[in-house]
Amino acid sequence: MKNFILTVLLVMLPMELFAKESKEKKFWKWFVKNETTIYEFEKGQEKVLDKISSKLTSYKDDVTFEISHVEDGKREFIISADGIADAFPYVESLVKSAPELKLFSVIAFRQRIDGYERFKLKYDGREFDVSKVWIYSRVEDGFFDVIVYHPDFNEQESNLFISGSYILLDMALGEYDVVRNIRYIDHQKLPENPIELGLKPFADLRKIFDEYKMAYKPLKQDS
Repeated sequence: MKNFILTVLLVMLPMELFAKESKEKKFWKWFVKNETTIYEFEKGQEKVLDKISSKLTSYKDDVTFEISHVEDGKREFIISADGIADAFPYVESLVKSAPELKLFSVIAFRQRIDGYERFKLKYDGREFDVSKVWIYSRVEDGFFDVIVYHPDFNEQESNLFISGSYILLDMALGEYDVVRNIRYIDHQKLPENPIELGLKPFADLRKIFDEYKMAYKPLKQDS
């Protein structure tokens, strides 16, 4: 009889009590508990940022983050797939499950940056000056392709230039569009006569790309 009563009680208990906590909930539970520490991360920058990276790696290897400056008492917590298309659904799921936070706004993917055309990026010991970077773009069969030209590009450091270029592209167009709406991206050394070859300053990329989107993807919304 006792066993029967126990069985009935177990059946009557809400199934949620036995549901496994999702990885998204685990991350945000930890984040909420440490929100103030993360907001004030400069006080222990290396330790705090490493901990966030560790928590995100436990969620999904390719998911990373950025934290903005304080504006009106809040920061942006930007969750990125680091340009890897396979990680996009994980970013979207994590952002969708984010709770209301007191000190942060949660943003999916790296966003466009105003004034990117005047930016100088320092990355891994090298400076990428947008004013010295050029592009060639084309639209073929409805797809957008682009080649990024650097004045000091070299094959020995090609991975460095590729990584730097992707950061510049994210700044100009936003991570979502770079991954989802550009078919082909290449990286080459800037020739001596870029204007004669029909190249355009990198500063023109946003305008060129937005005109393409208006013509070929008028119903597509930005993320």
